[in-house]
Amino acid sequence: MKFHPLMRLCVALMIVCTAAGTGVGAAGTTSTVAPTTIAPDKNNDYFLYIPTNAATRGTLQVLVTIHGMGGDGAGFCQNLINRAEQDGWIIVSPTFKYQDYFNPDSVLQDDIRMLPHLKWFIDGLPAQTGLPIKEKVLLYGFSRGAQMVHRFAEFYPEKTQAVALFSAGSYTLPLPTMSVNGAPTTLNFPYGVADLQKYTGAAFNATAFRQISFFLGVGGADSNAADAPRAWDPYLGTTRIARAQAYENALTNLGLDASLTVFPNVPHAVTTDMRGQAMSFLERQAFVETLAQQSRSVTHAFLSGTHAF
Repeated sequence: MKFHPLMRLCVALMIVCTAAGTGVGAAGTTSTVAPTTIAPDKNNDYFLYIPTNAATRGTLQVLVTIHGMGGDGAGFCQNLINRAEQDGWIIVSPTFKYQDYFNPDSVLQDDIRMLPHLKWFIDGLPAQTGLPIKEKVLLYGFSRGAQMVHRFAEFYPEKTQAVALFSAGSYTLPLPTMSVNGAPTTLNFPYGVADLQKYTGAAFNATAFRQISFFLGVGGADSNAADAPRAWDPYLGTTRIARAQAYENALTNLGLDASLTVFPNVPHAVTTDMRGQAMSFLERQAFVETLAQQSRSVTHAFLSGTHAF
């Protein structure tokens, strides 16, 4: 893998801080690495947080956090860093320069460019950091970022453990078709997954997708239909609340573990309570996967005859 010159500097800093058991930051108390740009997309910047003493924490969990319109990766994840430090998680928080989210063509153009690049960055983390990293990531997003994280799960379900998302303006249904006004309708991206192979090289993997857990949230006062793009009305309804309900229904109908919480009187925002519930959900999912991995390891050792009593 070839690195942009700035990325080589970033990697060098991470290796130094890992070996020292500290980080790059004030008084060595954090391991925040300055965001940088990597080839091949100069429009994508990544803020990377590595917990202290990362080399002694075993195989590390990655949490991907994605901001909404006009936000940035470094700022969006700041309220999550303390929990990530406690849990021993790496944070990957990109800055994306979104186009008009009301225009489905712009949404398509952004997502088919940004999502593969995000996966490319995640796949390169073990080589970039020199650290052992879990195969599946946790995802957290708000607003336009909520659109990104659930679409990442649909593009790459084999890379996704769990998703917490708030207040998406639109959703891509995990369906190739649905009935619209009584007529069978093909759902191409970004409305559905009928043509996902055009963008990922493989058809939508419903089997892997069913293994993902979802926590959806939206403010009870986030109900202005004018804030949501009209192109998705026939498939999802007209407001962020109705659309979250439609997406939760689609997930549960497919057999996924999914829940939706409507937070009373909250506008288009993420409160401390919402953030805390999302992180608790993600922590539970990470713990469950850790237990499952341990069970698989014991079973493998037993079957291969390498166990000891």
